[in-house]
Amino acid sequence: MSELRTRISRRLRGPGAWRTWLGLGLLAALTGYAFYAILWQELPNLNLAELFGRISAGAIGLALFVYTIDLILAIVGWVLIIAPLSGYWRLLDHTRIYLLTSVTRRLPGTFWYILGRVVLYERLGVNRGVTVLAGGLEFAATIMAGLVVALAASPLILAGTAFKPLWLIIPLVVGIVLLNPPVIRTILRRLAPQHAAGVRYRHLLGWVLIYMLVWIVGGVLLFVLANAVYPLPLSALPGVIGVWALAGIAANTLFSFVPFGMGVNELTLTVLLGPFMPAGEAFFVALLMRALVTICELVFALLGALLSLPLFTGTGLPFKRGENVESHQNEEKPEGLADRKALLPPK
Repeated sequence: MSELRTRISRRLRGPGAWRTWLGLGLLAALTGYAFYAILWQELPNLNLAELFGRISAGAIGLALFVYTIDLILAIVGWVLIIAPLSGYWRLLDHTRIYLLTSVTRRLPGTFWYILGRVVLYERLGVNRGVTVLAGGLEFAATIMAGLVVALAASPLILAGTAFKPLWLIIPLVVGIVLLNPPVIRTILRRLAPQHAAGVRYRHLLGWVLIYMLVWIVGGVLLFVLANAVYPLPLSALPGVIGVWALAGIAANTLFSFVPFGMGVNELTLTVLLGPFMPAGEAFFVALLMRALVTICELVFALLGALLSLPLFTGTGLPFKRGENVESHQNEEKPEGLADRKALLPPK
């Protein structure tokens, strides 16, 4: 309990306290708007039984299919980052670690999510610093990709509001400055000096493009659920994709300090879906989206746990503990990659 109080105090008084206070202010504004627009006006008129009755089995099946595609794309994005940095190329191992740790995103903060990856990758011989760096690059590429998608859809979702696309361009420019090979090489020189030149612009472009697809498919998932509750024209799809990207960026940056998200994404989705459907239905769709994603994460995490049993028991390790991973990498790399140097720091 004292540790929790210390962390909260550090968030409110530390060097980055302005970000926490800004996020709290925006969260209070969102909550106030949602209370007025939904609880005060719309919620008393909502018929939950009637809303659930609109959702067909076909819509749920399509939503599960779209979620699976989105998950596959996210795993591919992670592999494209961690594999070149670590020199470890076993796709099954990357997949099961991603599935097992993805559900820990729901825990307060990012500590457990990062720790889980660090611990499991250490059992494969990957340096913990490389895993942490890969996680940071994944986050940066995800936010940059989301900003690009949100900017492309901004004329559809920000029309008539006081919010200007300039506020999206500024963080995008900052991300471009930070997420570039010279900066990454500077970090890698501390972790793996002999491999600091391994990250190229084509890698960064590939990461951003794959996470743009992740955001787009996630927006399609939101559209499928929204269309099941409140029929939307196909022309609304780009706008709904932009809503999903903008809400995700807000939840992962301005409101990242809030434990479990505490409805931040739902409130943001409700506000941004306002131009496409009534506030009550928008709130219901946001809750439905959270429920579906959480259930899917739990199911796939269970699958990841079953696949990860060899990691915990040691029977599935591709080499013995303490053995040099680099001596096994050429066996696991796809054809044409055997001559590439791994970016794994020496033990």
